[in-house]
Formats: sequence, structure tokens, C-alpha cells
Amino acid sequence: MNFLNLYRVSFYVMLVFATLVLSVDATDNRLSMLFPLAVAVSAVLAFVFVDRKHDLIVTNGARPSAAGPVGPAVVELGSRAWLNLAAVVLTAVAIGEYWYDNNQLMLALGHWLVFLQIILILRPKSVAEDWELFLLGLVQVLVGTVISSGDVVGPMLFTWAVLALWVLGLFSLRREAIRARGRGKAGSQAAPGATEGELYPGLLNVPFLLSALRVTLTTLALGGVIFLAMPRRVGLARTRGGDIPGQHLTGFDDEVQLGQLGEILENDSVVMSVELFDADGTRLAPTGELLWRGVTMSTYKKGRWFRQGRDTSTFAPTLPSWVRNQFASRSVEKIRQQIKLEANDSAVLFGLRPMIDSTAGRRYGPELNAVDGTIFRNDTRGGSIDYEVVSFRDAELPQPGESLPGPYRMKTRLIDVPEDIRPRLAEIAVREIEARVPLDQRQDVRKRAEALNVYLRESGQFGYTLKLNVVDPSIDPVLDFLVNRKEGHCEYFASALTLLLRSAGMPARMVNGFKGGDWNDLARVLSVRQKHAHSWVEVYLGETEGPDRAPIWLTLDPTPGIERDRSVARVGGFKANFYQITDAVRYVWVFYIVGFDAERQNKVVYGPIRALVGEARRGFVMMGQALVRARDWLRRQLHFPDAQSFVSVRGFAVSFIALTLLAAVARGAAWLVERLTGWRRGRDDDLTAHSAGVAHYRRLEHLLAALGKQRDSTQTQREFAVEAARFLKERSETQSVADVPLAVVDVFYRVRFGHHDVGEAVLSLLENRLDTLEASLKAAQT
Repeated sequence: MNFLNLYRVSFYVMLVFATLVLSVDATDNRLSMLFPLAVAVSAVLAFVFVDRKHDLIVTNGARPSAAGPVGPAVVELGSRAWLNLAAVVLTAVAIGEYWYDNNQLMLALGHWLVFLQIILILRPKSVAEDWELFLLGLVQVLVGTVISSGDVVGPMLFTWAVLALWVLGLFSLRREAIRARGRGKAGSQAAPGATEGELYPGLLNVPFLLSALRVTLTTLALGGVIFLAMPRRVGLARTRGGDIPGQHLTGFDDEVQLGQLGEILENDSVVMSVELFDADGTRLAPTGELLWRGVTMSTYKKGRWFRQGRDTSTFAPTLPSWVRNQFASRSVEKIRQQIKLEANDSAVLFGLRPMIDSTAGRRYGPELNAVDGTIFRNDTRGGSIDYEVVSFRDAELPQPGESLPGPYRMKTRLIDVPEDIRPRLAEIAVREIEARVPLDQRQDVRKRAEALNVYLRESGQFGYTLKLNVVDPSIDPVLDFLVNRKEGHCEYFASALTLLLRSAGMPARMVNGFKGGDWNDLARVLSVRQKHAHSWVEVYLGETEGPDRAPIWLTLDPTPGIERDRSVARVGGFKANFYQITDAVRYVWVFYIVGFDAERQNKVVYGPIRALVGEARRGFVMMGQALVRARDWLRRQLHFPDAQSFVSVRGFAVSFIALTLLAAVARGAAWLVERLTGWRRGRDDDLTAHSAGVAHYRRLEHLLAALGKQRDSTQTQREFAVEAARFLKERSETQSVADVPLAVVDVFYRVRFGHHDVGEAVLSLLENRLDTLEASLKAAQT
């Protein structure tokens, strides 16, 4: 592939990715993904029928008119008449799209930009048109980043940025070469073997590509350093006009319609990313499916659940001694969770129960709800947030700081069942308990609760599905699930178990949160998605003994696990196979680029720098103190009580010896550095041979210049030598010395770039050959 073809292909690939950034997250528009395809098809047509002939003419110095004859195919595709007509029609299409859905103004404007881009792609293009195309792609990218909130926009944008750097480099080379040819310099003497229209023959080789890659990586690295170090006041995820709204977490509101949680079970958008550590700070991989507790639901009325109240409490870092004694046989190890929560409009925070501490930035301040042992934040405005939760590993330990349910809450919240369904639910509960629990154990709340859990989870009578088909709309949906449908998702199973437990006299509440997540081995991060949303049940077993009593809750999950896991695995489709890569890239993009605000910058950059500076300062202080102690010890040993005592014969002798030793050490260190440097570079170059090699090449250029043969600024010395050899072979008087230019350049390369020695015999032979060349050139001139 020559330079022009590489330039055009790279340019078009960049434009396709710019359109992908605009379209990939426009899920409300079913035709959005057709726009990148349209750009790609237009690019192929333009490359085949327009660009190759047009670029050939322009780079050879011609300036075609707006609809000038640059070939039949170019006239056919690049004619202003039909392209102007297409522009009018496509503008009308964009306006129609806006009138059809006036809530998508930004997307309609973005599609209009795509239409303009396609029209420009199909036209013959000069440097000015290429600039216009690049700017159209850039505006598409800006529009796409504003309207998008999905997972794949980050990798697309990163790819576009890398391609844009590459294309800008090629664009600069092309523009300068065209300018040089317009001045009659670059094209006056084509390199041997170059085809017509080729700007840089021999340029596109492996060293060039590696050099371009090195420049791109260096640019990205420097840009990353500047991005990290640049002070900022607000995160990039927020604007002056207000916060960008986050995603809505269905199922975590104060009031939830039964079945509503199913809306997010088919969505694979990431909700939070979690890093796990033990008490010593060692990273952990999750074992089993962890339950990320969110909200509790206590009141049920006609297919709707309502949350419990809120009473702010403080975290307790340890369990009271009487609780530890009661649960002494259990593990009290801690697990620390560093959670990066995506932007959302809810006050809910998530963590593993029981939580003993939680910290975040000053703005959010996670607090414990004493009513149900959940945590929440004060500020629900847009933007991703970081917070940390410390929990006990044993999920059945009591939640420190949670209050006991009083008689009123017990009666009206935790034991309440609608009267129209209580008898039928009680009948089912009693039947299943009697069938599964021996008579002498039926007073054990744990045994009775586990029996009802087994009935829903393992009896085989119930199945898991995301389809919500109502069999009898005249009865309560929970009762319809239990006696008719017997299929549903986790919210139906948890609702049914909660009401069955209550009808059997056992206080219970439903919990909405997330279960499990996708573990990423690359980033060592657990990505919890909306599809991992889950509902389970907590049944009240009683309270701990002692003066400070705490409630004891048993966690039960009645949803069939295998069927639910299969359903979760199906969500995401083909792209789920690439989560290991996309999640790692997205994790960096969301939290360290888009969401890199002042708080995260202080935590990641300036905080560690301040700590390092503090440590260095303490180290220098210790070194200074050690030098002072050494000075005092030396003065005592040499009997110099004060500074004036140094002004004596003995003081002069000591100072002279000390300075001499210091100079010797410095000289030895310099000698060692010089030896190491010489060993690394090899033996010194022969300066005489080096000067001779350069002098021979300069003499060659001077001799050829007398015939009007000069090296062009775009040529290497070897390319110039090849061209000169052909020039000499074409003349009978100089055919015998046609090999001299290559021989001179070979020696020049060896001594100038290879740092090789050239013997006296070689230099003498080269001098003789140059004398012969000079004589031949003089004979040719006469």
C-alpha cells in the first residue's frame, strides 16, 4: 500500500469510528447503527471511484475545478449537481427525524452531520475538504459523548482518538508534500522506482510504522500525565448548568410495583465496580455469589411494596463483647469493599451485611439507617462516586447499629398481610411446614422458615422466567403466582416467601439489591450489572442477649438458583464474551477519565505525592540529624570544641586530609561512570575516519552539483545515491564510475550512523574512485 492509499483508508476508518461514537449508545433509535454502515459504504465507493484518480492529479500539481474532469467515474460520483440535491433531501430527512421525536434534537443534529459527511466523502477532496471532514467527525464525537451513557462508548472514543492522532500525522505529511510539489521542488526529481503520484516512495516500511506508533504512544502518555496532574474543581461528568442525570435504578424507589424489577434484569449496564480486600489489604476474588444489600421492603398492598422508614445511626467498628461471646464459634474476619458506583438518581448505597464502617468523600457521607441496617448517601445528584464499606465476613452476624423492631413496627410492617389473601397463604404455609418439619421442631422459627424456602426453591413446582403472564387478574398477583402461574422472577419468589412467612406468624421483610457480578481477571474488579439485580428475604429470629440487644435476621433466597443463573448468562448476548476486555477499559474510562474529579484526583495523584514528600522530608531531617551527630562525634574525637579551633595547624591538616579524600572519592566516581559509559557505548570512534567519511560524501555532492544533480530535502542519502547511479549510467562517459555514489554513501553510513572504523586502504581507494569520477565528469562536460 502506497502513502496516498494508506492516508485515505486511515481517514475513512477514523470517520467510521466517529460515527460509531455518535450511534452506538442511541438505543432509542433503531436505525442508529445504520449510519456507521452508510459511512463505511460511502467510503468504499469514494476510495474506488473518486479518491485514487483525484489524489493522483492533485499530488502531481493539478488543481481540478469544483466539478472538473478528473475522470468519468469522478464526474459521475463527484458532480456538484446531484450532491447538492442529495444535501437538500438529507437535510429534510434530518428535520423530519426531529419532528418525529422532538426529544432527540441532539441525535437528529448528529445524523445531519453524518449526512453532510457522506456528501463530502463522495466528492473529490482537497486539503480544505479533508479539514472539513475531520471537523465533522470531531463534532460527531462531541455530540456522541454528550448523549451517551453506555458501556461501549469509552472504547470507541479511545480508538477514535488514536486514529485521529495517526491521521493528523499522515495529513501533515501529505499537505507538505503537495505544497512542495506545487513549488516545483519535491516533484522535480522523482526517486528511482517511484510511481506517478507517490509522495513518499520507500517511506511506508516497518521502521516508519514503528516510529509512528512510538510517537502516538508518547503523545498519549504525555497527555495522560497532563490530564492526571491538571488541577480541577469539578469532575468531567458534570457541567456548569447542572449535573448530568444518572441511570435510574428500577426497584430501589420508596414504592415499587411488583414485577417492576424485571425491567432491569434484561439490561447488562454496569451499576458498580467493586474491589475486595481482606483486613491486611490483600486483594480477594469473590467466593460464591455475594449479596449486595440495597433497600428493604416492609409494607405490601395490592401488588405494591413500600420501603421502611429512615432513622440515621452511626457505625460500630466492632461488635459488643456480649455479641462476640454469643457468636464465638463463628468467624469475625473482615472484608473491605472499595465500590465505584455509577451515576444514578437514587440515595441507595450497596454493601455486604453486616456493615461496620463506611467512608466516602465529604460530599456524600454514607450513613446507616438504624431501622433496617442499610446505608444511604446525602447527595443524589449526578456523577459517579467512590465509597468504601467494611463488613464482617459472616453474613448472619447481627448488624451493629440496627435497632430492634418495636411492637408497632412489628405489627404494621413485619407481620402484616392483606386480609383478602391471608387465609389462603396461611393454608399453604401450614401445609408445607407440616410436610417438611417434624412435630417436635415446629416451634423453631429457623426450621419453619427454611421449610417454606425449600418449598419455593427446590420443590420443582415453581420455575424462573422473566415473562410476566397474569393468569387470573382478579386476584392478588402474589396469590396468582403461588396457585396459578407458578413462574416468575426473583421478585415474585421473594414476595411470596415474605407473605407466607408472615401468614405463619414469622416477621419477615423483602430485600432488593444485587447478587453476584462478573469477575474481571484483568482489572481484578467485580462488575455488578443491572441484570444481577435480585430480591431475597430476611426473617426475624429474635434478639441477642445482654443489655444492648440487637436483632438477629436470617437471610433466605427462595429463587431457583440454576434457572436464575442461566437467565443472567443469556443477557448480554455475543458481546458478553468480551467483558474481560471491555470492562477493564470501561473501568479506567468511567472512573479515571470521565469521572476524574478533584476528589478522585486528590486521592489518586496529589494525596500519594503529598505523602511521598512528607516521607522524603522526614528522611532528610533524619539524615541532617545524623550528620550533626557525626560532626559532634568527630569534634569530640579530634578535640575541636568549637569552630574557631579549626583555625590552627592541626585544623588545617584535618581539613586538607578530609577535602583530599572527598576529591578522590569524586574523581573515582567520575572515572567509574566514564568507564561504564564507555563499556555501554563501545570503544571510541576513529575521529579521523569519521571526518574522512563525511568529507568524501560532501565531495560527491559537490561533484554531482556541477551537473545540476542535487539531493532533494525529501530524499535520504542512499536514495540520492541510487538516483545518481542511474543518472551516471545513462551517459557513456560516466558508465564506468556509476557505482561510485553508492560506494561513498555506504562508507558514509558506516562511519556516520554505524560508528564503524574504516581502514586507511578503504579511504585511499575511495579517494581514487572519486578522482576518476571527477575526471569522467570533466570529460563529459567538454
